[in-house]
Amino acid sequence: MRIAFDGTPLTQLLTGVGYFTAHQLRHLAKEAVGDELVVVSNREMSPETIPEGVMTWRAHRFPIRMLWMQMLAPLVLRSVSPKVAHFTNSISPLVKVAPTVVTIHDMTLRLLPGSHPPRRRIVRVLVGLSARRADAIITLSESARNDIVRLLGVPSERVHIVYGAAAPGFRRITDQEHLEAIRRKYRLPERFVLSLGTIEPRKNLPRLLNAFARLKKANRFPLQLVHVGDLGWGYQALRRRIAALGLENDVMLTGYLPFSDLPALYNLCELFVFPSLYEGFGLPVIEAMACGAPVIASNSSSLPEVFGEAAEPVDPEQEESISGAILKLVCNPGLRAELSAKGLARTAMFSWTTAARQTLKVYRGILGDQGPQGPQGHQGPQGHQGPQGHQGHQGR
Repeated sequence: MRIAFDGTPLTQLLTGVGYFTAHQLRHLAKEAVGDELVVVSNREMSPETIPEGVMTWRAHRFPIRMLWMQMLAPLVLRSVSPKVAHFTNSISPLVKVAPTVVTIHDMTLRLLPGSHPPRRRIVRVLVGLSARRADAIITLSESARNDIVRLLGVPSERVHIVYGAAAPGFRRITDQEHLEAIRRKYRLPERFVLSLGTIEPRKNLPRLLNAFARLKKANRFPLQLVHVGDLGWGYQALRRRIAALGLENDVMLTGYLPFSDLPALYNLCELFVFPSLYEGFGLPVIEAMACGAPVIASNSSSLPEVFGEAAEPVDPEQEESISGAILKLVCNPGLRAELSAKGLARTAMFSWTTAARQTLKVYRGILGDQGPQGPQGHQGPQGHQGPQGHQGHQGR
């Protein structure tokens, strides 16, 4: 079958949705033996994200994705003539040309509208319309699936869970020369707590800074905080907060870093902290665990489903919870080692190969070739039961 695959997230500077889409496409190309993948987009895509043998549709570029999706994408699809079209970032054309799958990564536009710039809030209407018109919806966790069914009113049997995974490059690194070269390249401190994500309200960085300031004031805390991520919405306000807290010498904002350098940062850090208010999956948590970093993460939305027993859970709305967990791990090397080992084992349960096969099963299911397993019978990563049977931290 010919599959039209939405490449609009495959920009030059990939962030969470872009990374997920790139990994999914790369492994679909390996697993879709006998099928034909055609990637369509409104703009030039990063060449590194297009696997060998995958076609791209070359058409006139259109700068605004939302308008391109409604005005030009149907014309593109008629030219491509796919058996199925997969739109990978929450919205699809309202004029339906082929059986359609839509990936909805999370429901923050409904649950946390204030965490998005006003210009993006119009997308929430299109997300609902796209979900109701889609033949199938893919999402990244049981938590996100429940939110989609509840908030958009779509039948649960049309929402299918496809977990992400860490890319192969995220692993333990034993080459000390390489690690020290990365340390020198970014002038990283000897001991640091790492956080990662585009700077935006949802990532909860103001509370992380307050928690860090609390540690510095009360405990002569020896570590610095390094945050990696694009300087997005709220960056200037975050800079002002760092200054107000007197943390100019203790907090480092690196900005966007190359994907290839991220595994070294995970390996170099003392621990990784991810206090996000809401995640549809939380790819950085999987990446950190795959590199052996002890992880602190929010106990809400999808994250307990991802980390299981392999992270120290925190209440993301309580600064005392965040600061207490950081201090607990810094003062307890045995616990750090335990979480590191559990994290490495946990990441082995997630696989991009499995994700690609599940995605193909959804495609074939809507065409009647093979009915995909409904979410009621969904099993977690590689046969491990999903969150209904999860016995770990569920307080999120």
